[in-house]
Amino acid sequence: MSEELHPPETITTIYLIRHGHTEPTENGKLYNDPDVELTEGGREQARALGEWLANHKPDLLLSSTARRVRSTADLIAERLGLENHPQEGLDEWSVGEWEGRTYLEVKKEDPEDYKKWSSDPIKNAPPGGESIEDLYERVKSRIDSLIEEHKGKTIALVTHARVTRAVLVKELEMPVRNFWRLNVSTGSVTKLDVSDNFTTVHFTNFKP
Repeated sequence: MSEELHPPETITTIYLIRHGHTEPTENGKLYNDPDVELTEGGREQARALGEWLANHKPDLLLSSTARRVRSTADLIAERLGLENHPQEGLDEWSVGEWEGRTYLEVKKEDPEDYKKWSSDPIKNAPPGGESIEDLYERVKSRIDSLIEEHKGKTIALVTHARVTRAVLVKELEMPVRNFWRLNVSTGSVTKLDVSDNFTTVHFTNFKP
């Protein structure tokens, strides 16, 4: 009997999905507001995601708790015949006093705060908000728990752009300073296969 090159491993497949389009996204706003709703374009993106995911047969559907994310997940759920299970700890980056403003507005109105933040946008936090390092640690802990809880399953996880970035940084064992180099569009999918010993990224930022 020939020796196996690699012993069998339990693979957990994760489809990381960013919620559909919103008006603040279109206008370049920084926002964590949990009550922002999808635009009609965002709902169309969610329906397209549902059609695409139907061919990939996820075992379960999870989301973060913001309305725009749950609305995206609910439209996907209708197509898949799955119930969405909202999860705590996967909220978008908290931007504190910068909520609802663009980077340019912050730079013009609060130049010293902006200068301080932009000198190290990984370690420094917006006033009253969290740093990207804080976000990363929050997401890292939560995603580890979800993978352990649903080991060997195929998971559709609807969440936010910066949460997806944090998961990619973690699973690829990248320095957190690479966080801002990753693009995650509304209505996009990123596919990961995760085991105890490795992670494979099959694709990122795919829009059905």
